[in-house]
Amino acid sequence: MVGDRQQNMTMNGVSALRDAAVDPLLDGAIDGLCHRLPLRVYYEDTDAGGIIYHAQYLAFAERARSAWLRCLGIHQSAILADEKRGFVVRRIEIDFLLPSGLGAVLVVESRLLRLGGASLKLQQNIMNRGNGHILAQLVIDLGFVEFRKGSPARICRLPTAIKTKFSGLVTSTR
Repeated sequence: MVGDRQQNMTMNGVSALRDAAVDPLLDGAIDGLCHRLPLRVYYEDTDAGGIIYHAQYLAFAERARSAWLRCLGIHQSAILADEKRGFVVRRIEIDFLLPSGLGAVLVVESRLLRLGGASLKLQQNIMNRGNGHILAQLVIDLGFVEFRKGSPARICRLPTAIKTKFSGLVTSTR
């Protein structure tokens, strides 16, 4: 295992592009320019009234972003372990449009709006899978940083190997 890991390590983020099994049931799938991740609302996701707790929408969106990256072949755990770099949320806008509750089946749609040298802007819609109603809409700015021991994280350029994975996915100039 260690030999395989070392064999796959190369410079400029390629080690983070190792092949790994993507499971469409767990990770959703990319359809054209959009990633879709289905999920069910569980008791732990709701408040005392059985409505989705507002902070859970952020957790759903984070789960979908991680699954989207995995479906693109970008493995965050390898980037962090091998290169001490990763994606961080810089800013989130969220509009709560409609409530939903316990047992609902949702889908999180993720789209790349903008690709910068060291950043991404995504739009994520959390929708009721049955009727297509948008429950929450998020716009997220992600930065790519290097984690340095004993120092604050430092912004760094996206490696070419990772940036290539995003090419052709930009859906807007927003």
